[in-house]
Amino acid sequence: MKQHLVLPFNHAGRLAILILIWHLAWPLYAFPFEPVSIKKFPQKAIPVTNPVDLTVLPLRETFQINHRRYVLQFFFSGPNILGIILKRDLRFPIHLRWCFFRDCTESPFDYNVMIADSYAPPLEDGVFEIRFPPQLKYHFQGLHFSTGR
Repeated sequence: MKQHLVLPFNHAGRLAILILIWHLAWPLYAFPFEPVSIKKFPQKAIPVTNPVDLTVLPLRETFQINHRRYVLQFFFSGPNILGIILKRDLRFPIHLRWCFFRDCTESPFDYNVMIADSYAPPLEDGVFEIRFPPQLKYHFQGLHFSTGR
């Protein structure tokens, strides 16, 4: 006669134990590589001139702007811009202008955003995000970072 192993748990208890074991083992298999941070690897950024011609930038890269009043790195997350301010003179604000033209000549179609205000407390870890303006029917061809309008 066959004997079955009888566990003192019902089906819900067995399921809970299975979920607990899976939950504890999941991080070992889900994240086998260390996450990459632009703050941890600042030397990997490609230096670019300001204003930036977006039509010549390689895809999936991190870029760096070196200015006498700030140093920042950025990359594109879909249509949005994510970045970090590595060095900054707090006396001056940092603005970004998404330019309609490659050379960033003024246009009524440009989109101006303030990244950091003057004398404002530093952003948390210097990280900023600039969302692409919603419902635009056109794309920008340039970026211009500046300390004034």
